[in-house]
Amino acid sequence: MGSHALRVAARTPGLAVAGVVSQRSAEQAAATLAREAPAVAGSAVAGDDLAEVVARAGGADVVLLATHGHLVDLEAQLAAAFELGLRVVCIGEDAIYPEAVDAALARRLEQLAKRHETAMVGTGANPGYVMDFLPMVLTAATAGWTSIRVRRASSLAPFGETVLRSMGIGLSPEQFAAAASRGEIDGHVGYDVSVAFLAAALGVPLQITDNVSEPIVREGPTELDGHSYPGGVVVGVDQRCRAVAPTGQTVTLEHPQRIGRLDGEEPLHDLIEIDGGELLRARISPALDGGIATVALMINLIPALVKAEPGIHTIASLPLTSSHAPRAQGRVKAANI
Repeated sequence: MGSHALRVAARTPGLAVAGVVSQRSAEQAAATLAREAPAVAGSAVAGDDLAEVVARAGGADVVLLATHGHLVDLEAQLAAAFELGLRVVCIGEDAIYPEAVDAALARRLEQLAKRHETAMVGTGANPGYVMDFLPMVLTAATAGWTSIRVRRASSLAPFGETVLRSMGIGLSPEQFAAAASRGEIDGHVGYDVSVAFLAAALGVPLQITDNVSEPIVREGPTELDGHSYPGGVVVGVDQRCRAVAPTGQTVTLEHPQRIGRLDGEEPLHDLIEIDGGELLRARISPALDGGIATVALMINLIPALVKAEPGIHTIASLPLTSSHAPRAQGRVKAANI
C-alpha cells in the first residue's frame, strides 16, 4: 500500500513527494522511490529515519503512513510525526476510530497532536469506508432504520504476502483451525472500529454479539499472480459480525474475501441494505478494489487534513472530495512511509 500511495502521490497535481521512509532500511526506501516514482527520485529523499528524511528534504507537511494495523504498534511512529509538526493520513485499521481501540492511548495521541498543532485521520477501503462511512451516509436518505446489512465480497489480490499469511491462505483446513486457535489468523480486524464508528455517527449504542470466521476452500487448484495453490487449501476467509442496540436495531457486517474467483462463485460486490420499513439497497459491482480505493482515500483526504483543526479526526469529521478539486491549492509535500 505504501508503494502504491507513493506512485499515486507522485503524479497527483498539487502534491510534491518530499521523501520516502522505510522501516526496513534506507536501501529499501531508495529502491522503492526509484522503482515507484522515478520522475521525482532526483528531488525526493530516501532513508530509514523520519526526522532525518524530513530535515534533508527541507520539511514536509503530511505523512502517508502504511506500516502497521494496530494502534499500539503505530504509537511511536505517530508520536514521531506529531513531534515534527507533520499531519498524518494512516491506513492502520485501528486508526479509523482510535478511541474504540484504546481510549487512554487515543487521548495521549490527541493531546500530543494538539500540543504540536497537527492532526491525524485514519482511512481505508475497509474499515474506513465501505462498512462504516458509506452506510452512515446512506442513512441520511432514510426516515429511520431498524437494520443495516453490509456485505463486501472482495478479492485479496491487491494485498501482499503479509496479509495473505494473516488470512491463512495456502493452509489446509486443519492447519487453519489450529492456527486460528493459537490466535495466528487475523482475517479482517476492522469490525470493532466499524461498529464503534457507526455507533458514534448514528448516535446508537451497539454491542457486538457475534463475530465468526470460517475458511473458504476450493476443491481445484488456483493460479494467481505467479502463485500456485493446490486444491483443498484455504483460499480466503468468510467473516460475519453482528451488533445489536438496546433498542433492537441491528448491524450485520459480512466480509467474504478470497484470492481470485472461479466461475460459479459469488461475484465480487459491495452491498448495503438499510431497512426502516422501506428497504434502501445500494450495490457496487464489482466490489471496490481494496488497494485502489485505500490509496485514493489517503490522497483525497490530504487537502482537508492540512486545513483541519489539530487533533485526531475520523473520515466523518473531514470533507472528502477528490484531491484534483480546485480547493486543493498550493503544493503539499508528503513524506511517504
